[in-house]
Amino acid sequence: MGFLDFYGRVKSLVKTNKTTIEHIVGEAGLTLASYNAYRRNKYLPRADEALLIAQALGTTVEYLVSGSEPKSPTAEDTLKEIQAAMDRYRKAGKIGQGKDFQEKEPKSKIFALRAS
Repeated sequence: MGFLDFYGRVKSLVKTNKTTIEHIVGEAGLTLASYNAYRRNKYLPRADEALLIAQALGTTVEYLVSGSEPKSPTAEDTLKEIQAAMDRYRKAGKIGQGKDFQEKEPKSKIFALRAS
């Protein structure tokens, strides 16, 4: 995973999108000279510039840098995170005490939701 991979992915997406690097770089607000200087000197663009290039190409910085798209959390992952957060707050004594919180259904039933 190096600078050549980044520029190779940019080049591939430019071709896939049937556009030119000049157009993408211009849309990102960069000059072709600065883009070529990065590539020639074996540097990756700054994070903000990489983001603008990725947006112009309709992709993510993660894809340009690593070649993989970010993983979207599933509903089950999100529910597990919520349950873990509730457990941490409960242990800290933040919720679950007094009249403000009454669990009417067992946790297993509340968090048994599955993405359909």
